[in-house]
Parts: sequence; C-alpha cells; structure tokens
Amino acid sequence: MRDLYFIVEGETELEFVNKVLIPYLYSQGLQCHIQGYPITMSGGGHGFNNIQHFINTITPVLNYKSEPVVTTLIDYFRLNSETKLPGYGGCHRLNATDDKVAYLENCLNQVVQSVKEYRFFIPYIQKHEMETLLFANPEEGFAFESDAILNRVLEVYNQYANIEDINGTEYGAPSKRLQDIYKADGKRYEKIVDGIEIAELTTINMMLEKCPRFRKWVATLLNVVTNS
Repeated sequence: MRDLYFIVEGETELEFVNKVLIPYLYSQGLQCHIQGYPITMSGGGHGFNNIQHFINTITPVLNYKSEPVVTTLIDYFRLNSETKLPGYGGCHRLNATDDKVAYLENCLNQVVQSVKEYRFFIPYIQKHEMETLLFANPEEGFAFESDAILNRVLEVYNQYANIEDINGTEYGAPSKRLQDIYKADGKRYEKIVDGIEIAELTTINMMLEKCPRFRKWVATLLNVVTNS
C-alpha cells in the first residue's frame, strides 16, 4: 500500500483534505501516510495562478523514494489561461464541461510527466469548484444557518439534477452564489471556516452520493493506493 499525497489549490482545499477526505479514506481501510500540500506562490501565500508554482510544489513529492500516489484538488473555475495550465486553449474545441475538465486533467498529467515520468499520478480538477460539494445535502449542511440562507441554497440545489453542474460563470460559481446568499442575510461567507463546517455537516457520504465525478475520483484513489 502506497502513501498518498494531495497537491491542493489553497487553504480551503487543504482543510477539506485534512478534515473530510483523510478521515474518510482511513475509515475505508487505508493504512498509509496521507498528506496534503497547498500550491505555494513565489510571492507568498497559496493558490494556482501559475503552472510554475504547481511544478515547484509537486516536484519534491514526485522524487520521494517511496513513489507515493500523488493527486490534485484544483478548481476548474478560473482555470482560464496557458499561464495557469499549458494546453488550456485546446479545451475551447469542446462543448461539454465534463469533456473540458477531462481535457485539462490530461494537460495537467502531461505537465507532470514532463517533469518526471510518474506512473502513480492521478490528476483531478473539481467541476466547477470545491464549493460545489457543499450543495450535496443542504438540510444538514446548512442546518445551523438562518431559514433565509437555507431556503436560498435549496433553490439553487433544486435547479440542478446533478449539483456538479452548478455553473462556473463569473457570478454563477458555487462560491459566488454562497457569498451572495450570505450577504443577502447580512452575513459574510468565510470559505475556510464556513465552508469546512458545512462540509462536515453535509458528510462526505452525501457528497459521494450526489457527485458522481467526485465519487469516481475517490474510488480511484482507494483502488490505486490499495492495489499498487
């Protein structure tokens, strides 16, 4: 059984890995070291705004002697330039968002393989962003918020047969919707504090049930880590 490392976009994704994903993976029988690394920007802080920052973060992990399984948790939202991901322009030939995300995952894999041929890299880009998962079970996830916030979240939830399709336009991305919903109630949505609390209340089991693309990724991680 190999160790598992997550290269994540920022602090919110790191908290999600630490508090939601890792406990779940251990509950499923993994007996290995699991850790997340946020992408570090050259000027300080964390985020994915330049492919070189990603390369600088992942390269040391690719050179671990134990050859761990390495994956990513990066948002599709605002992944919008060759500077962020070489090959990005090619996704414009595709219509379906799922196809675009899969194409960009392949681009990410090509970047990694150009750094080092690595057989245990599993690229994953979240459609549309991590906050998508917070819509999986509004009644539980937003149970401690006001009725106004809960009802507006439910309105969004009920518009989509698959919550992974909640769109990623500038003003329609899941995080932007939550910011607007909280603001309308006189509150401020805090990505790390509120987002992780909602995620824990939602439960990963509901996320897996409601988000097929996310579920496939988690299942792949379990399979590869266990059988490699």
